[in-house]
Amino acid sequence: CQYNSYGENCTNHCGNCKWAGCDNINGHCLYKQCSIGWKGQKCDTPCPDGSYGEGCAKRCGHCKDPGCNKTNGDCINASCSAGWKGQKCDRACASGHYGENCARLCGHCKDFGCNRTNGNCLTTLCSAGWKGQKCDKACAIHSYGENCAHQCGNCIQSTCDRINGNCADNECSAGWRGQRCDTECDRGTYGINCSKYCNNCVNESCDHLNGICQISGSCKAGYYGPQCSEVCVSGRFGTNCIDTCSGCLNEDCEPFSGNCTQDGCRNGYTGYRCHLRGTASLNNGESKSTIVGGIIGAILAVIAISLIGIFIFRKRTKGLSTPKRDTHFRNDVKESCNPELENISSTNNMYANGTLPVNLYRNTELKDTSNVYSNTEANNAFSEYNIAVGNLPSIATIKRKNNAFKREYSMLPKGSNFPHLEGEREENRHKNRFLTTFPYDHSRVKLEMYDDSTDYINANYIKNYSKDKAYIATQGPKKITLSDFWQMIWQENVDTIVMVTKLMEGEKKKCEQYWPESTYKQLVIDKFTLKSLVEKENTIYTYRCIQLSCKNTNRTVHHFHFTKWPDHDVPDKTDLVNFYRKVKSTPTNLSGPMVVHCSAGIGRTGTFLALDALYEHGKTTGFVNIMEYTHMMRQDRMNMIQTVEQYATVYDVLVEAFTVPQYAIPRQDFLNMLDSRLIEREYQKLQDLKPVTEANKFQAGKRKENVPKNAVQIILPHDYYRPYLMSYGRSSNDYINAVKIPSFTDGTNIFVTQYPLLNTIGDFWSLVYDNDCRTIVILEEINEDVPVIPSDSDHKISNDNFIISRNSQNVSLQDGVKVSLRHKNKKEERPITVFVYNDWEDNNPIPNSTKTMVDFLEIVSTTTRADHESIVVICRDGCTRSGIFVTLKLVLEKMETDDEVDIFQVSRRIQTRRPQFLSTIEQYEFCYSAVKELLSRESVYANA
Repeated sequence: CQYNSYGENCTNHCGNCKWAGCDNINGHCLYKQCSIGWKGQKCDTPCPDGSYGEGCAKRCGHCKDPGCNKTNGDCINASCSAGWKGQKCDRACASGHYGENCARLCGHCKDFGCNRTNGNCLTTLCSAGWKGQKCDKACAIHSYGENCAHQCGNCIQSTCDRINGNCADNECSAGWRGQRCDTECDRGTYGINCSKYCNNCVNESCDHLNGICQISGSCKAGYYGPQCSEVCVSGRFGTNCIDTCSGCLNEDCEPFSGNCTQDGCRNGYTGYRCHLRGTASLNNGESKSTIVGGIIGAILAVIAISLIGIFIFRKRTKGLSTPKRDTHFRNDVKESCNPELENISSTNNMYANGTLPVNLYRNTELKDTSNVYSNTEANNAFSEYNIAVGNLPSIATIKRKNNAFKREYSMLPKGSNFPHLEGEREENRHKNRFLTTFPYDHSRVKLEMYDDSTDYINANYIKNYSKDKAYIATQGPKKITLSDFWQMIWQENVDTIVMVTKLMEGEKKKCEQYWPESTYKQLVIDKFTLKSLVEKENTIYTYRCIQLSCKNTNRTVHHFHFTKWPDHDVPDKTDLVNFYRKVKSTPTNLSGPMVVHCSAGIGRTGTFLALDALYEHGKTTGFVNIMEYTHMMRQDRMNMIQTVEQYATVYDVLVEAFTVPQYAIPRQDFLNMLDSRLIEREYQKLQDLKPVTEANKFQAGKRKENVPKNAVQIILPHDYYRPYLMSYGRSSNDYINAVKIPSFTDGTNIFVTQYPLLNTIGDFWSLVYDNDCRTIVILEEINEDVPVIPSDSDHKISNDNFIISRNSQNVSLQDGVKVSLRHKNKKEERPITVFVYNDWEDNNPIPNSTKTMVDFLEIVSTTTRADHESIVVICRDGCTRSGIFVTLKLVLEKMETDDEVDIFQVSRRIQTRRPQFLSTIEQYEFCYSAVKELLSRESVYANA
């Protein structure tokens, strides 16, 4: 028989033998091996349903229809039974998926996912906000939390966030406070958001719902009514207004004290309240004439004293070409740069020795400025602006809605309210940076004088709530005042300087540089020698440790330079509070005040001082009064807190400081402080603080022409944080679904974007080119249908403006692939390194391994540190995977500069750019695990 035939007359064809045909007599395959899909000695029997492959030895997967392709095992119609996926239906659903072809997403199961067949959660616990067997039913309108087991608090709308229970806009029903409105008002407050005060109840104790005093009829003197809110009617005074002012003329007296008003007492009565019977008192006519005579006499006396003062002042100043100013010394200064003056005692100040006539100025409070706030009348003037710390977030929100910041700010004293003659003297005017901002004479810092120097510097002592001279507010030094500035630092025992301006903003010089150019380089200013021992740059500030030397004596000065205060704007509240915490956490040795300056030393300076003074006061007393403290500062230096926006910022940063805990962990303590319960609590706080951004902040991504450019329509870039393309092609515009996140160290950025679509490949390369990015991180497998980079060196990618070619062939994607980017209209070629991380299972919110992620992160970080260039990070939706990578990269950067691990603040920072980052507790915990992996390696190396 010929090849492939057998039997009688060779009329039978061989079966599906794998190799050399069959026996020409019986038809048995010669090598006893069948082609794929067949079996039997003659290989003429197809595989039965349920099997396939060589010898039918393989079992079909979980195909929905019976049987599978006998050759390759693919299921017919590519239809899988519930719980399976793949061409062969032999791959179980990944975590988070279930049903036929794994096409359905699990509900919001709390632990261990769901049954891959029917979707029921493997445990009975649902994530917060969901219920049901599949945890796919949202909580009813009045419930929240895991399995919807909790009832909403006392929200004003009776509804709350189904996940965390927070009330909308933090608005609570009367008597309740807190984000969930489940905490009763603090003692002394009541009403909606606890915004009202029952100050007039005895012990300030009232019903937290309606403000009715707890003890019936227990009002403070001068008030009556259920809430003690009514002032006594004319003729009544005292507790609950039960006393009468019968001895007063016209029976009119003060409702609080019972003291008679200016009309005096009736005949036969005496005393402040006219309640004492005495000898014949002045009648009404006599009383009035006596008062009038007294007033006229007093006025004449004041005029006479004023004229004498003016005469003395003119006579003294006329004969003095350079008046000698009095010297002010601090008792605690131990080391002086002016030894020849060490034994000179302090003389009286100008106002005491009569040199300057105080009554030339409209505000005569100057003669007793030290006790401006010690009297009851002054305190009462601001008592209505007292805010319990617990109520501060809700009250700040209400004030912003009601435009109350503007009203409050307009009530503060403006401009010059006290004498400032020293600053206006001809010999001192050139030392002022601005000719409208002078230090008040009564609170100015006086320099120790030597040789031909003067005691003038544009600086004032500023008191805290304890009336201590806790601060010095000053202008940014000028070139001619550098020596004066360091003289002040030395004589006042200062070891902390806070600078809240850049040297240059736009084209305007804001401050002269008064520290050395670089580490260990010396700067000599007059008799002072400065050496910068440490200089650390952060995204928002620079820290310098400066050695200040004079006369063979060395001191250490900590210089904190905040660099993220926008010109003509206010800073990010999180940035400013993080900076403030860094200032306060640095140990100091000297006893002097903290020096704070911007350019003029009033606006930004006042904002920072208010943060410190009010935060410390609030921690001690439980209350803050922003308006009162702003007024206090303006008693010592004019126009402190210069704009209503800065005034509102004080509210914002205090809310941040009081409500956002400090979760940073010192680097050396991290491995010993991990606690899963604390991490969960921390993540819940992160969710509570997640920014709720108005829909109108995403306009670009919603435009009709841009909608097709978004991979996921609910993940759009914030208009304020999106990069604008400049070199886009003919068929595009300036939009790309990406956000810009600043790094912590070198001023570069991380651009986070979605995996390009077919219609956005050109936009992606525009983003890379416009921002001169030299590193691309891809957290997905390369999509062959939409290749981001050429598959090999023989292929190129070309679009409207760019040509991309591959320089390396056989290099691991994870180790980096070199490509070249060339603009078609320009000759330059830019080398770019592409890293691809693919140890991440589809639909899994976290990578498969902390080890591989840390390895990858270290490779990328090494490259980017060397290049000092911005990078682009890609994942499918520009969010889910990128959030983990960016968080870890920034945490490591911050750890290098601050020696602390602060996953919480880094997460908050990136969530302001894209709120969907780190949307699950698993992702947040993975970040902790990855840092643990990294620091464990360091520990091993350190102990090796």
